[in-house]
Amino acid sequence: MLIGELSKRSGFSRDTIRYYEKIGLIVLPKKARRENNYKDYPEETLLLLKTLKKYKELGFTLEEIRELVVLQSIKVLDISKLIKLIEIKLSGVDEEIEKLHDIKLKLNRELYSLMEEEQTKILDLPEMSLAA
Repeated sequence: MLIGELSKRSGFSRDTIRYYEKIGLIVLPKKARRENNYKDYPEETLLLLKTLKKYKELGFTLEEIRELVVLQSIKVLDISKLIKLIEIKLSGVDEEIEKLHDIKLKLNRELYSLMEEEQTKILDLPEMSLAA
């Protein structure tokens, strides 16, 4: 299939597909060129793109996805390994949520502190940390 159809069926833009080729996430067989030099993507490429999309939706980075795809391609990614990788990812998400929650608390303290001040007062930089 040509890149336009692959794009339509996968939900990825043509530029994204080309980028994935450039960074080696998608590797085409040498015989994937037509006589007119257009790339002819095999059905496996569509399946790979659907896998990439699923991993992206789960929050994996491109580098993490590359590792998962390699593990799948050499047939060593079993369910227990994937469970461990997802648990690690979840732990990282929990840490990010905690950091964001801390930032939100600090912002709220700063906001309430500033709301108690006269609204027309000009701030000096050290004053910005009233609620710290």
